Amino acid sequence: MTVGFLCIAAFLKEQPKPARRTSLLDPVKALGHGGLASAAISASFYNYTFFTVLAFTPFVLDMTPYKSGAVFFAWGVLLAVFSVLVAPRVQERFGSLTVLGGSLALLAADVVILGYGNHTMAIVCTVLSGAFIGVNNTVFTELALGVSDAPRPVASAGYNVVRWFAAAAAPWPAPKIEEWTDIHMPFVVAGVTAVAGALLILARRRALRHEADQARAPHAAQDGVAAFAD
Repeated sequence: MTVGFLCIAAFLKEQPKPARRTSLLDPVKALGHGGLASAAISASFYNYTFFTVLAFTPFVLDMTPYKSGAVFFAWGVLLAVFSVLVAPRVQERFGSLTVLGGSLALLAADVVILGYGNHTMAIVCTVLSGAFIGVNNTVFTELALGVSDAPRPVASAGYNVVRWFAAAAAPWPAPKIEEWTDIHMPFVVAGVTAVAGALLILARRRALRHEADQARAPHAAQDGVAAFAD
């Protein structure tokens, strides 16, 4: 945190003041846009999956802290590479919604295999999930920031209000589901929520496609960095 503070103080230039003041209700009002609301709700399903992997997988791996750290270090490297380098390129080739739907489906398959595979498979799938999460983070961030006519900070605030509810909730129900059923079921639920996010994108594709494709080109690289930081 100290290094981050020093970097901001030393390298970040003074930002221009906004043209008008933003009220606390502006992010909520921005969610009245159907495209932004759809992206936020889909991202909330995805974030439940994301944080099930992050919070519950260490219990499944049952490794020493250093070994678990090594697994999640590799996971983080893939997440960074796919957020910043891979996602913008595949978006340019296939389009945001196709990439997002496909990545969510692959993440769903990955977490279910993680839950049912042997220990080696669980490690491989944990690391591999970083690639899908990296792509999803970038595309969801870009979609949310560009899909509506709201200013980007306002759209980001409204989007994050919705999606972080699921992220905050996931670490609690995952172990409870394991207590009520077995150790596999939390990952089945996580797979279902990823599929739900993909189906929502599919159902709303006509409303989202035009805005997503318009937003993609100007902001893909910087949104990749923003999504990785997020």
